[in-house]
Amino acid sequence: MTRAKQLLLTVVLAGSIALGCKPEVGQAPSLITDYALLAVKGDPAEAKPDENVVYSFLLASPEGTVTDTTAGWDVCETPKPPAESNSVAGACNPPEPGAATGQTFAAPVLTKACMLFGPIAPPVATGQPSIRPRDPDSTGGYYLPVRVKFPDLATGSLTGFAFERISCNLANAATDLVAEYDKRYQPNNDPGIATTDVSRADGSSFNLDSGSPTIAPGESVVFQATFADGSAETFPVLNPTGDALVDQTEDLYMSWFATSGSFEHDRTGVAGTQTATSTSNAWRAPGTAMPVYLWLVLRDSRGGTAFRSYSIQVTQ
Repeated sequence: MTRAKQLLLTVVLAGSIALGCKPEVGQAPSLITDYALLAVKGDPAEAKPDENVVYSFLLASPEGTVTDTTAGWDVCETPKPPAESNSVAGACNPPEPGAATGQTFAAPVLTKACMLFGPIAPPVATGQPSIRPRDPDSTGGYYLPVRVKFPDLATGSLTGFAFERISCNLANAATDLVAEYDKRYQPNNDPGIATTDVSRADGSSFNLDSGSPTIAPGESVVFQATFADGSAETFPVLNPTGDALVDQTEDLYMSWFATSGSFEHDRTGVAGTQTATSTSNAWRAPGTAMPVYLWLVLRDSRGGTAFRSYSIQVTQ
């Protein structure tokens, strides 16, 4: 892994991006061996232009959650040119730390966000070709990039982006569909992790929210995370032919991280077509005694984020 860490780790979710340290070849993405930016969360998860949003981050390290550092923050104002293949415009990733610093960052959604990053075509300069507006993702969403940078970590710098979902008007639809959409659509709320339990092979279980369990070296256990009520929301989306609204229910995806041991899966989840209210993952403890730090990052398909941090003692 290089020390100048500016490598995009793209989460395969609509509008959700986290940036972290690229793992060594053959190393599972769930294994934390250096500083890693696991999530950046906007509150609220979806906002209208000029509405204020408060951003926070989850920064992990081999010693646990990092809570004693600040970051540089910027709201990106440059749409990605068609010729660029990255998820954000190169102009959104300058070398300076950022315009604001802090463990959290409050800023309004850009007034012109739906023009720069959404369905409204920007004005055309004289003699120039028209500019095509942005296409929505599969949930009908548009996203504003917000940059967070840690320039002075012990092993180098680290940069990432949050994608804040923008509430824009429904485009390319008949007047009656626009009116129905405005009546039915509810802005996205962040999902939640209600509880996390660990189960042993002998059938016993322990609630991680109640304390740090003791697990034997090499022991295999199963973690089960239960979603908070209402985490998977239902919302209308314009169908591909543009002549009707169809209901979608959010997918929920859980990314799992730990400083040692091995997960069966780096990511698990529940599709919107399913009714499960929890997700689980098997984990094998390391073969030697040590403290292990665990992180769960839950995302919904409209860009909402939730996370939890835990510690486990592996001992004889």
